[in-house]
Amino acid sequence: MKLGELAKNDVALLNICGSLDFLLQRHTLQIEDRYQQLGGRITVMIKDGQAHHPHSLRNPRPIADWIVEHMQPAEGKRPDFVNAKFNKSYYYSLEATNLYLAEERMYANCRGPGFVDCYERYDETTPSQWGVTGLTVIVPKFAAPRKPWVLRADAITRDAVVDQALLARGFHIVIPPLTAQSGPVQTQWNAAYKLLTDHGFSKKPAMEGTGTAAGEAYAWAIENPDKVACIYGRNPTLRSLMSKTPLLDNLAPLAKAGVPLLHLCDRTDPWFNEHTRVVEQRYKELGGQATVESDAHYPLAAGDLMRVVDFIIEKTK
Repeated sequence: MKLGELAKNDVALLNICGSLDFLLQRHTLQIEDRYQQLGGRITVMIKDGQAHHPHSLRNPRPIADWIVEHMQPAEGKRPDFVNAKFNKSYYYSLEATNLYLAEERMYANCRGPGFVDCYERYDETTPSQWGVTGLTVIVPKFAAPRKPWVLRADAITRDAVVDQALLARGFHIVIPPLTAQSGPVQTQWNAAYKLLTDHGFSKKPAMEGTGTAAGEAYAWAIENPDKVACIYGRNPTLRSLMSKTPLLDNLAPLAKAGVPLLHLCDRTDPWFNEHTRVVEQRYKELGGQATVESDAHYPLAAGDLMRVVDFIIEKTK
């Protein structure tokens, strides 16, 4: 019940236990899940085949190294676009690695910021009658030249491998306000765009969305075709609460502005024929560039991931 206070005060956690520890399910995994939801940093090492005893590690060096790393004072400097309304937290993947413990002749399954890149996340807190809503920006460790960024039309998850690869390449990931009484609001997205471009971000972000969120990305892009570098949609559905005009009938502004499209679709895509194939045909008739990858995998295979990342990097140069 008090984990929120630790996360709020930027306290990093390290939990070590065995895969057969009776406390693993009841405590460690629940703490890990909740602390991630709160935006805190938690590293977990689970010793394969080990019970509750013996505690800790025979070789304490990984623990000592972790403590030394997390005792370093934080830089304290917030990005220039962040004002007092933004709260700081963290974003990192759940990718796991197996670490061999030579002294114990076993492996530990390890995940969290001690083993993967960890990025600062800033959420604008804007109270409303529907709850707290606002802009989210995830900051790379080092920004690429011209400060490229992705305007993501849906909430980010821990398995967002495309965004994680782009963060590693110096892209900012930006999530505009998504929740309102009637869905996304274009004026709020416009304000997010202005805030970031006023602070030196690229004038043409990449747009990204999955399912109906891709439709919202299209809706904003159609109204702002000169402000978009490219659109990437995963199993996209071209429907929007933001736009009153059917998106499939309003692709001309994007084609005229030369905005390239990439749809990555797999066997679970229910709208592949009725949306993606229609977009592909109409966009090419309008003289636009549309690429469709129709045999993707979930989760994304390495080849699919690199195609998307290379596409976005190339189009945002």
